[in-house]
Amino acid sequence: MSVTILLIPVALAAASLAGGAGLGAANRARDESRRAGNPSTALTVRTRMKDRGLLGLALDDLGALDVVAGETQVTATIDDIRLSMTLTEDDVWEAHMDRADGIAVDEDIARDILTRLDAAYAGRVQSAVAERIRAQADSAGFELVSETRDEASTVTMVLNVRQDV
Repeated sequence: MSVTILLIPVALAAASLAGGAGLGAANRARDESRRAGNPSTALTVRTRMKDRGLLGLALDDLGALDVVAGETQVTATIDDIRLSMTLTEDDVWEAHMDRADGIAVDEDIARDILTRLDAAYAGRVQSAVAERIRAQADSAGFELVSETRDEASTVTMVLNVRQDV
């Protein structure tokens, strides 16, 4: 008997949902701030990312500069935009973007950065899950028979149930 596990990268679909909703909330917050007389050149968005280490690796994958990953804050520069991510009380990373020159961060650019970061992060999560499956298959009574990755980065792992368990 075999078990097939598909690790499907859902970054793009999830990013459009999470990023779109997050940016919408950020836009509303910015509009309220402007109406109150507080012009803002920064954009803040809540993300679905949770793992600090994978977040740092995803930033590296994007070619971010000056990546610093601390316990509750991650900072980097992507495409001349300063990104500061802070871990909230409910263990969700909140992204804040601004520019050194004080010019407002364009929402389309921010959405693009977060979409690319989310996709890189999802790829890192997928790799970590695949590695965990590889590492634990034998002790769980499975034998990894094959592993393939298609053009959409979907990983297919076929595991046989070992008869000697």
